[in-house]
Order: sequence, then structure tokens, then C-alpha cells
Amino acid sequence: MLLLWIAFIFVAFVSKFLLAVAMCYLIFPAERTCDECDAETLPVRMGLAGRTMSRMMMGKLQRRWCPRCGWEGMTRTDGNAPAPALPLTDPPSPARR
Repeated sequence: MLLLWIAFIFVAFVSKFLLAVAMCYLIFPAERTCDECDAETLPVRMGLAGRTMSRMMMGKLQRRWCPRCGWEGMTRTDGNAPAPALPLTDPPSPARR
């Protein structure tokens, strides 16, 4: 009888919660580009609610900001996506007189 109640609780509550979390995750865009102007976005530090949501999604969410148009929102990240290339050396500074 106890096993029946455990199965009922899982089907009634836990599975619906997991499905809701998965659907919310899939709603967020998966690109690093802005939805409005298609420019590259920058990661922004998240508040407590954003960090909690990101931990629930195993670190796959980021808050990003577009410097061109000011768009700010949540995006999905992919651990397999290559990071943007960084220059190996600093650019030369202009000569000061």
C-alpha cells in the first residue's frame, strides 16, 4: 500500500514539476546573440533568484546583456559551445609623447 502512495505522489507532483522545469528551460533562447539586433551579448551577474534558477538547471542558464541595443535576458548555454577566441597578446598601445 505504501508503494502505491509513493507512485501516486510521484505521478501527481514530482513528474509534473520536472516537466514544468524542462519546458521553462526550453523556452529560453540558446544563442549568445541578441534577439533584437543580432549582436554579440555579454554575460551579466545574476541576482539570488537567477542564481537559484541556474543551479536548478545545472548551471546551463546565463543572464546576458546586449551593449548595442540594451536588451537583457536569460539564455541557455551549451557546455560544448566554443568560447570566443581571446587574443594571445595585448594590442599594442599608442606611443605617448
